Amino acid sequence: MACIIKFPSDESKGVISITNIELKYLKKKDDLLKKVKQKWILLYHPNFYNYAFYNKNIFDGYLAWKDTFKVLDDDSSKILDLSCHNFAPTYFSIDEKKIYDFVGLSKLQTNIGNPKNVIEFLKVIKEAMVLKKDLNGIFIISVPGLRPFKTNYIRSIYDKMFTDQEKKKFEFVTLDYDTPFSLSVKTLSIFYNNSKVHLNTHPKERHGRAQTYALSCGLPIVGFSNLTYLVEDKFRKEPYYFISENLGKMSKKLIEAIEYVDRDYDKSKHEILGKNFRSKNSYELLKNKLIDKFGLDNK
Repeated sequence: MACIIKFPSDESKGVISITNIELKYLKKKDDLLKKVKQKWILLYHPNFYNYAFYNKNIFDGYLAWKDTFKVLDDDSSKILDLSCHNFAPTYFSIDEKKIYDFVGLSKLQTNIGNPKNVIEFLKVIKEAMVLKKDLNGIFIISVPGLRPFKTNYIRSIYDKMFTDQEKKKFEFVTLDYDTPFSLSVKTLSIFYNNSKVHLNTHPKERHGRAQTYALSCGLPIVGFSNLTYLVEDKFRKEPYYFISENLGKMSKKLIEAIEYVDRDYDKSKHEILGKNFRSKNSYELLKNKLIDKFGLDNK
């Protein structure tokens, strides 16, 4: 969605960011675009990674990362290396008291890769329960579509796959209201703060907000290598990411990550990475970058 970052003042322009959703509308409104740019610095915040974006003199800067966004007709120095992922609410923090071994967050979809991906998550947990008898955790998904049919479908798979005793250890929460954001980030933070590890089985996702919440809480992330594009090269390894080469090895990686938290967890290491994704650390960084780049006042 569009976001006002700074209002205009007598001394300088304001700052507003828009996403690719608003861009579709703005492209058709040349007169409106000219009026906006008289008083506003216009930033582009893509909702996905894009390696071939053409600016066409529309935007003054980009709320994106150089690793996953390339602009072909503009100066790459305008890419601020900050995005919404750097602004996790302050509810997410490193809490040393844990209830769950792992937490997962996803959405049931009908396109390729999902619900297959959700089912694969369930299979990983089933296999991990063989390796760790006392494993416990929670998997939360939103279920779009006509209720309760999709919900009944995915819950029937869970019911067949897990015994009553296993269900007491592994909670599968399926939410079919207010999708795709059935729970507030404040509520989600309760589960993240009280978990040891974040499990994410998505094979292609790079910019998922789910793992930014995990990093803000200092949680190691278990998944495929595509997830690591969210961080700098030096963090794309253990103990920040426990990378599995394939789905068959992911349950073992999950156990390794949990055992690391139980035995060798170093809070200071995860704090270094986690602060990059918390809003309280990123607000000042963004503010200073915008002031320096566009000569704005400090109001």
